[in-house]
Amino acid sequence: MIDIRRHVRSGMLLVAAAGLLAGCHGPQRPDMARLPGPAQDYLLVSTYFMAEGSLVSRLQDGGLSGQQVYDMAASLKYGKHTIMTVLQKPSRRARRDGRQAVALMVACANQPDPSTLHGVAPPRCIPGAPLMPVNANGQVVPPSAGPAPR
Repeated sequence: MIDIRRHVRSGMLLVAAAGLLAGCHGPQRPDMARLPGPAQDYLLVSTYFMAEGSLVSRLQDGGLSGQQVYDMAASLKYGKHTIMTVLQKPSRRARRDGRQAVALMVACANQPDPSTLHGVAPPRCIPGAPLMPVNANGQVVPPSAGPAPR
């Protein structure tokens, strides 16, 4: 005759062992901070180019307000500047600033289309940035044509 208790008990042991093994974590992958400096720089530059591509794609899609386009251009310029700093003078601080600049570019690429917000102004992707002046038609006023800053 079959002893059902023995099969239930062995099944319970098997389930408990599977649960125990499922709770164990495998070896963790090293994060970017543990990689050597040149590898971090390479990953940062490739991430920058991906973020730049997403910004360009979002600009080509259209449907953005003048303020959003201005924020995208400012984040792109800041990102390019910080990536060049990382490549010319690599340091921990420069890499951290580069990662933040790329994150800012991604945030600006993920801005919502103003037409879906029912007249509400979209949130800014650049925290604390000054607003561009707007004329009576709701268009962004271009800056005055003066000499370029040095």
